Amino acid sequence: MSKSRLTFAALAVALVALAPVSVANAAADLTGTAGEIAAGAADLAHQEQTLLVMLRPSSDLPEADLVELRAQLRSIDAQGAAALADLTLLNVELTDAIRVVLDRLPAAATRESTELDLQSPPQVVYDAAIADLLRISATPEAVMPSSSPDRGPATALLVVAALALLTLIAFALASSIRRRPGDDQLADTAWSDDLTGLANRRRLDHDLESGNRSHGPAAVIMVDIDHFELVNDNFGDHEGDDVLRAIATMLANQIRFDDVVYRFGGEEFCIMLPNSSTEDAQKVADRIVRAARQIRLPDGQHVTVSVGVAASAKDDVGTTVESADRALYEAKDLGRDRVVTATRAEFVDA
Repeated sequence: MSKSRLTFAALAVALVALAPVSVANAAADLTGTAGEIAAGAADLAHQEQTLLVMLRPSSDLPEADLVELRAQLRSIDAQGAAALADLTLLNVELTDAIRVVLDRLPAAATRESTELDLQSPPQVVYDAAIADLLRISATPEAVMPSSSPDRGPATALLVVAALALLTLIAFALASSIRRRPGDDQLADTAWSDDLTGLANRRRLDHDLESGNRSHGPAAVIMVDIDHFELVNDNFGDHEGDDVLRAIATMLANQIRFDDVVYRFGGEEFCIMLPNSSTEDAQKVADRIVRAARQIRLPDGQHVTVSVGVAASAKDDVGTTVESADRALYEAKDLGRDRVVTATRAEFVDA
Protein backbone atom coordinates (compact mmCIF):
# COMPACT_ATOMS: atom_id res chain seq x y z
CA MET A 1 0.00 0.00 0.00
CA SER A 2 1.32 3.44 -0.92
CA LYS A 3 2.21 6.00 1.74
CA SER A 4 -0.65 8.30 0.67
CA ARG A 5 -3.16 5.46 0.85
CA LEU A 6 -1.93 4.53 4.35
CA THR A 7 -2.38 8.15 5.37
CA PHE A 8 -5.96 8.22 4.19
CA ALA A 9 -6.71 4.89 5.85
CA ALA A 10 -5.33 6.19 9.16
CA LEU A 11 -7.39 9.34 8.74
CA ALA A 12 -10.51 7.25 8.17
CA VAL A 13 -9.98 5.32 11.42
CA ALA A 14 -9.32 8.53 13.35
CA LEU A 15 -12.45 10.19 12.00
CA VAL A 16 -14.57 7.21 13.00
CA ALA A 17 -13.19 7.35 16.53
CA LEU A 18 -13.69 11.09 16.85
CA ALA A 19 -17.05 11.55 15.12
CA PRO A 20 -19.72 8.88 15.69
CA VAL A 21 -22.29 8.72 12.90
CA SER A 22 -25.86 7.55 13.26
CA VAL A 23 -26.76 4.38 11.39
CA ALA A 24 -29.42 6.09 9.27
CA ASN A 25 -27.12 8.91 8.19
CA ALA A 26 -24.27 6.50 7.63
CA ALA A 27 -26.39 4.34 5.36
CA ALA A 28 -27.42 7.37 3.32
CA ASP A 29 -23.82 8.55 3.08
CA LEU A 30 -22.74 5.04 2.13
CA THR A 31 -25.18 4.91 -0.77
CA GLY A 32 -24.12 8.31 -2.07
CA THR A 33 -20.46 7.40 -1.76
CA ALA A 34 -20.95 4.18 -3.71
CA GLY A 35 -22.55 6.19 -6.50
CA GLU A 36 -19.62 8.60 -6.61
CA ILE A 37 -17.09 5.76 -6.64
CA ALA A 38 -18.99 4.11 -9.48
CA ALA A 39 -18.91 7.35 -11.48
CA GLY A 40 -15.15 7.67 -10.92
CA ALA A 41 -14.67 4.03 -11.87
CA ALA A 42 -16.59 4.57 -15.12
CA ASP A 43 -14.20 7.40 -15.95
CA LEU A 44 -11.22 5.16 -15.18
CA ALA A 45 -12.65 2.39 -17.38
CA HIS A 46 -13.08 4.86 -20.25
CA GLN A 47 -9.49 6.05 -19.89
CA GLU A 48 -8.16 2.49 -19.80
CA GLN A 49 -10.22 1.62 -22.88
CA THR A 50 -8.83 4.65 -24.73
CA LEU A 51 -5.25 3.79 -23.80
CA LEU A 52 -5.63 0.19 -24.93
CA VAL A 53 -6.81 1.39 -28.35
CA MET A 54 -3.87 3.80 -28.61
CA LEU A 55 -1.41 1.06 -27.58
CA ARG A 56 -2.58 -1.71 -29.87
CA PRO A 57 0.06 -3.22 -32.19
CA SER A 58 -1.11 -1.23 -35.23
CA SER A 59 -0.24 2.06 -33.51
CA ASP A 60 2.43 4.14 -35.27
CA LEU A 61 3.21 6.32 -32.25
CA PRO A 62 6.88 6.97 -31.39
CA GLU A 63 8.36 4.61 -28.82
CA ALA A 64 8.74 7.44 -26.29
CA ASP A 65 5.01 8.12 -26.44
CA LEU A 66 4.24 4.42 -26.11
CA VAL A 67 6.38 4.20 -22.98
CA GLU A 68 4.51 7.15 -21.44
CA LEU A 69 1.12 5.69 -22.37
CA ARG A 70 2.01 2.30 -20.87
CA ALA A 71 2.99 4.04 -17.64
CA GLN A 72 -0.36 5.82 -17.59
CA LEU A 73 -2.10 2.51 -18.27
CA ARG A 74 -0.38 0.91 -15.27
CA SER A 75 -1.47 3.81 -13.06
CA ILE A 76 -5.10 3.77 -14.21
CA ASP A 77 -5.17 -0.02 -14.03
CA ALA A 78 -4.12 0.15 -10.37
CA GLN A 79 -6.72 2.83 -9.60
CA GLY A 80 -9.43 0.69 -11.19
CA ALA A 81 -8.43 -2.28 -9.05
CA ALA A 82 -8.63 -0.07 -5.95
CA ALA A 83 -12.11 1.13 -6.94
CA LEU A 84 -13.17 -2.49 -7.44
CA ALA A 85 -11.90 -3.39 -3.99
CA ASP A 86 -13.84 -0.56 -2.35
CA LEU A 87 -17.06 -1.26 -4.25
CA THR A 88 -16.73 -4.88 -3.15
CA LEU A 89 -16.12 -3.75 0.43
CA LEU A 90 -19.31 -1.71 0.25
CA ASN A 91 -21.21 -4.84 -0.87
CA VAL A 92 -22.28 -3.22 -4.14
CA GLU A 93 -23.78 -5.74 -6.57
CA LEU A 94 -21.35 -5.75 -9.49
CA THR A 95 -21.76 -7.25 -12.95
CA ASP A 96 -19.19 -9.58 -14.48
CA ALA A 97 -18.25 -6.86 -16.99
CA ILE A 98 -17.39 -4.45 -14.16
CA ARG A 99 -15.26 -7.03 -12.39
CA VAL A 100 -13.36 -7.95 -15.56
CA VAL A 101 -12.66 -4.34 -16.54
CA LEU A 102 -11.71 -2.99 -13.11
CA ASP A 103 -9.61 -6.00 -12.15
CA ARG A 104 -5.87 -5.75 -12.73
CA LEU A 105 -4.65 -6.49 -16.24
CA PRO A 106 -1.92 -9.14 -16.52
CA ALA A 107 1.48 -7.51 -16.17
CA ALA A 108 2.39 -8.21 -19.80
CA ALA A 109 -0.54 -6.11 -21.02
CA THR A 110 0.77 -2.99 -19.30
CA ARG A 111 4.36 -3.49 -20.44
CA GLU A 112 4.25 -4.57 -24.07
CA SER A 113 1.75 -3.25 -26.60
CA THR A 114 2.13 -6.44 -28.64
CA GLU A 115 0.47 -8.37 -25.83
CA LEU A 116 -2.63 -6.19 -25.58
CA ASP A 117 -4.80 -8.19 -27.97
CA LEU A 118 -4.18 -11.32 -25.91
CA GLN A 119 -4.32 -9.82 -22.44
CA SER A 120 -7.02 -7.12 -22.39
CA PRO A 121 -10.82 -7.56 -22.38
CA PRO A 122 -12.74 -6.94 -25.63
CA GLN A 123 -13.97 -3.42 -26.31
CA VAL A 124 -17.57 -4.56 -25.94
CA VAL A 125 -16.85 -5.60 -22.34
CA TYR A 126 -15.54 -2.12 -21.58
CA ASP A 127 -18.67 -0.59 -23.12
CA ALA A 128 -20.89 -2.83 -20.99
CA ALA A 129 -18.91 -2.12 -17.80
CA ILE A 130 -19.04 1.64 -18.33
CA ALA A 131 -22.81 1.51 -18.86
CA ASP A 132 -23.24 -0.65 -15.74
CA LEU A 133 -21.11 1.69 -13.62
CA LEU A 134 -23.05 4.73 -14.83
CA ARG A 135 -26.31 3.00 -13.86
CA ILE A 136 -24.90 2.28 -10.40
CA SER A 137 -23.85 5.92 -10.14
CA ALA A 138 -27.36 7.07 -11.04
CA THR A 139 -29.26 4.65 -8.74
CA PRO A 140 -26.82 3.22 -6.16
CA GLU A 141 -29.63 2.36 -3.75
CA ALA A 142 -30.77 -0.35 -6.19
CA VAL A 143 -27.50 -2.28 -5.78
CA MET A 144 -26.75 -1.60 -2.11
CA PRO A 145 -27.58 -3.96 0.77
CA SER A 146 -30.33 -2.83 3.12
CA SER A 147 -29.26 -1.18 6.35
CA SER A 148 -29.31 -3.03 9.65
CA PRO A 149 -29.39 -1.65 13.23
CA ASP A 150 -26.26 -3.56 14.24
CA ARG A 151 -24.06 -2.11 11.51
CA GLY A 152 -23.32 1.23 13.25
CA PRO A 153 -19.52 1.66 13.64
CA ALA A 154 -18.73 -0.67 10.73
CA THR A 155 -20.99 1.31 8.43
CA ALA A 156 -19.44 4.59 9.50
CA LEU A 157 -15.97 3.19 8.91
CA LEU A 158 -16.90 2.10 5.41
CA VAL A 159 -18.33 5.53 4.65
CA VAL A 160 -15.19 7.39 5.68
CA ALA A 161 -12.86 4.85 4.07
CA ALA A 162 -14.77 5.14 0.82
CA LEU A 163 -14.62 8.93 0.98
CA ALA A 164 -10.86 8.64 1.39
CA LEU A 165 -10.76 6.52 -1.77
CA LEU A 166 -12.74 9.18 -3.63
CA THR A 167 -10.07 11.73 -2.74
CA LEU A 168 -7.41 9.39 -4.13
CA ILE A 169 -9.36 8.87 -7.34
CA ALA A 170 -9.91 12.61 -7.77
CA PHE A 171 -6.17 13.20 -7.36
CA ALA A 172 -5.35 10.45 -9.83
CA LEU A 173 -7.81 11.71 -12.42
CA ALA A 174 -6.26 15.17 -12.28
CA SER A 175 -2.95 13.71 -13.55
CA SER A 176 -4.30 11.09 -15.94
CA ILE A 177 -4.18 10.96 -19.74
CA ARG A 178 -4.69 14.03 -21.88
CA ARG A 179 -8.20 13.97 -23.31
CA ARG A 180 -9.26 14.72 -26.84
CA PRO A 181 -11.94 17.41 -27.38
CA GLY A 182 -15.34 15.94 -26.65
CA ASP A 183 -14.14 13.12 -24.36
CA ASP A 184 -15.47 14.78 -21.21
CA GLN A 185 -18.92 15.09 -22.74
CA LEU A 186 -18.78 11.50 -23.98
CA ALA A 187 -17.84 10.21 -20.54
CA ASP A 188 -21.11 11.61 -19.22
CA THR A 189 -23.13 9.84 -21.90
CA ALA A 190 -24.29 6.23 -21.80
CA TRP A 191 -22.44 4.45 -24.58
CA SER A 192 -24.09 1.07 -24.13
CA ASP A 193 -27.49 -0.23 -25.08
CA ASP A 194 -29.54 -0.79 -21.93
CA LEU A 195 -31.07 -4.05 -23.13
CA THR A 196 -28.09 -5.90 -24.62
CA GLY A 197 -25.07 -4.22 -23.02
CA LEU A 198 -23.53 -3.70 -26.47
CA ALA A 199 -22.18 -0.38 -27.69
CA ASN A 200 -25.09 1.72 -28.94
CA ARG A 201 -25.76 3.79 -32.08
CA ARG A 202 -24.53 6.94 -30.32
CA ARG A 203 -21.17 5.27 -29.71
CA LEU A 204 -21.00 4.14 -33.36
CA ASP A 205 -21.69 7.66 -34.60
CA HIS A 206 -18.98 9.00 -32.30
CA ASP A 207 -16.46 6.39 -33.41
CA LEU A 208 -17.17 7.10 -37.08
CA GLU A 209 -16.86 10.85 -36.57
CA SER A 210 -13.67 10.68 -34.50
CA GLY A 211 -12.02 7.96 -36.56
CA ASN A 212 -11.50 5.72 -33.53
CA ARG A 213 -12.22 2.67 -35.65
CA SER A 214 -10.51 3.67 -38.90
CA HIS A 215 -6.87 2.59 -38.74
CA GLY A 216 -6.24 1.53 -42.31
CA PRO A 217 -8.27 -1.26 -43.94
CA ALA A 218 -11.51 -2.01 -42.14
CA ALA A 219 -14.41 -4.38 -42.61
CA VAL A 220 -17.99 -4.01 -41.46
CA ILE A 221 -20.62 -6.67 -40.83
CA MET A 222 -24.30 -5.74 -40.57
CA VAL A 223 -26.65 -8.29 -38.96
CA ASP A 224 -30.46 -8.28 -38.85
CA ILE A 225 -32.71 -10.84 -37.14
CA ASP A 226 -35.08 -12.38 -39.68
CA HIS A 227 -38.84 -11.98 -39.11
CA PHE A 228 -38.21 -10.46 -35.69
CA GLU A 229 -41.60 -8.78 -35.64
CA LEU A 230 -43.20 -12.25 -35.61
CA VAL A 231 -41.26 -13.15 -32.45
CA ASN A 232 -42.87 -10.24 -30.62
CA ASP A 233 -46.29 -10.94 -32.15
CA ASN A 234 -46.27 -14.68 -31.38
CA PHE A 235 -44.43 -14.80 -28.05
CA GLY A 236 -44.52 -11.28 -26.62
CA ASP A 237 -42.02 -8.49 -26.07
CA HIS A 238 -40.30 -10.35 -23.21
CA GLU A 239 -39.31 -13.22 -25.51
CA GLY A 240 -38.27 -10.68 -28.13
CA ASP A 241 -35.95 -9.06 -25.59
CA ASP A 242 -34.51 -12.48 -24.74
CA VAL A 243 -33.77 -13.12 -28.41
CA LEU A 244 -32.05 -9.74 -28.76
CA ARG A 245 -29.89 -10.48 -25.71
CA ALA A 246 -29.07 -13.97 -27.00
CA ILE A 247 -28.04 -12.60 -30.40
CA ALA A 248 -25.96 -9.89 -28.72
CA THR A 249 -24.12 -12.47 -26.62
CA MET A 250 -23.55 -14.67 -29.67
CA LEU A 251 -22.14 -11.77 -31.68
CA ALA A 252 -19.80 -10.74 -28.86
CA ASN A 253 -18.48 -14.31 -28.74
CA GLN A 254 -17.59 -14.27 -32.44
CA ILE A 255 -15.27 -11.25 -32.49
CA ARG A 256 -11.66 -10.46 -31.71
CA PHE A 257 -10.54 -8.24 -28.84
CA ASP A 258 -10.27 -5.05 -30.90
CA ASP A 259 -13.48 -5.61 -32.87
CA VAL A 260 -16.66 -4.10 -31.48
CA VAL A 261 -20.36 -4.88 -31.80
CA TYR A 262 -22.93 -2.08 -31.84
CA ARG A 263 -26.69 -2.34 -31.58
CA PHE A 264 -27.49 -0.35 -34.71
CA GLY A 265 -31.18 -0.08 -33.95
CA GLY A 266 -34.13 -2.37 -33.31
CA GLU A 267 -33.07 -5.88 -34.32
CA GLU A 268 -30.10 -4.72 -36.41
CA PHE A 269 -26.46 -4.89 -35.30
CA CYS A 270 -23.18 -3.56 -36.67
CA ILE A 271 -19.74 -5.12 -36.19
CA MET A 272 -16.59 -3.12 -36.86
CA LEU A 273 -13.46 -5.11 -37.72
CA PRO A 274 -10.39 -2.85 -37.99
CA ASN A 275 -7.46 -4.06 -40.08
CA SER A 276 -9.57 -6.78 -41.67
CA SER A 277 -10.16 -7.88 -45.26
CA THR A 278 -13.34 -8.99 -46.96
CA GLU A 279 -12.25 -12.59 -46.49
CA ASP A 280 -11.70 -12.07 -42.76
CA ALA A 281 -15.16 -10.56 -42.36
CA GLN A 282 -16.73 -13.26 -44.52
CA LYS A 283 -15.43 -15.98 -42.19
CA VAL A 284 -16.86 -14.19 -39.16
CA ALA A 285 -20.18 -13.62 -40.95
CA ASP A 286 -20.46 -17.31 -41.87
CA ARG A 287 -19.93 -18.26 -38.22
CA ILE A 288 -22.59 -15.75 -37.15
CA VAL A 289 -25.22 -17.22 -39.47
CA ARG A 290 -24.50 -20.74 -38.21
CA ALA A 291 -24.41 -19.68 -34.55
CA ALA A 292 -27.75 -17.85 -34.83
CA ARG A 293 -29.42 -21.11 -35.87
CA GLN A 294 -28.53 -22.54 -32.46
CA ILE A 295 -30.83 -20.03 -30.73
CA ARG A 296 -34.30 -21.52 -30.30
CA LEU A 297 -37.72 -19.97 -29.87
CA PRO A 298 -40.33 -21.38 -27.43
CA ASP A 299 -41.94 -23.37 -30.27
CA GLY A 300 -38.63 -25.05 -31.13
CA GLN A 301 -37.99 -23.02 -34.28
CA HIS A 302 -34.47 -21.67 -34.66
CA VAL A 303 -33.58 -18.03 -35.14
CA THR A 304 -31.99 -16.92 -38.42
CA VAL A 305 -30.18 -13.75 -39.40
CA SER A 306 -29.39 -11.94 -42.63
CA VAL A 307 -25.87 -10.56 -42.90
CA GLY A 308 -24.17 -7.97 -45.09
CA VAL A 309 -20.39 -7.64 -45.40
CA ALA A 310 -18.25 -4.83 -46.80
CA ALA A 311 -14.59 -3.88 -46.61
CA SER A 312 -12.46 -0.96 -47.75
CA ALA A 313 -8.77 -0.21 -47.99
CA LYS A 314 -9.52 3.43 -47.22
CA ASP A 315 -10.18 5.15 -43.91
CA ASP A 316 -13.79 5.84 -44.91
CA VAL A 317 -15.55 3.51 -42.52
CA GLY A 318 -18.84 5.39 -42.77
CA THR A 319 -19.15 4.49 -46.46
CA THR A 320 -18.24 0.89 -45.62
CA VAL A 321 -21.10 0.76 -43.10
CA GLU A 322 -23.52 1.96 -45.78
CA SER A 323 -22.24 -0.66 -48.23
CA ALA A 324 -22.61 -3.43 -45.67
CA ASP A 325 -26.14 -2.25 -44.87
CA ARG A 326 -27.10 -2.40 -48.56
CA ALA A 327 -25.65 -5.91 -48.75
CA LEU A 328 -27.75 -6.86 -45.72
CA TYR A 329 -30.96 -5.87 -47.46
CA GLU A 330 -29.87 -7.78 -50.54
CA ALA A 331 -29.50 -10.85 -48.32
CA LYS A 332 -33.09 -10.37 -47.17
CA ASP A 333 -34.31 -10.00 -50.73
CA LEU A 334 -32.54 -13.24 -51.68
CA GLY A 335 -34.36 -15.25 -49.00
CA ARG A 336 -32.73 -14.39 -45.64
CA ASP A 337 -30.57 -16.71 -43.47
CA ARG A 338 -27.47 -15.97 -45.54
CA VAL A 339 -24.52 -13.66 -46.15
CA VAL A 340 -24.09 -11.17 -48.97
CA THR A 341 -20.81 -9.36 -49.56
CA ALA A 342 -20.94 -5.83 -50.99
CA THR A 343 -17.83 -6.43 -53.08
CA ARG A 344 -19.56 -9.14 -55.09
CA ALA A 345 -23.00 -9.13 -56.72
CA GLU A 346 -23.59 -12.75 -55.75
CA PHE A 347 -24.72 -14.10 -52.38
CA VAL A 348 -22.71 -16.58 -50.37
CA ASP A 349 -24.54 -19.30 -48.46
CA ALA A 350 -23.18 -19.94 -44.96
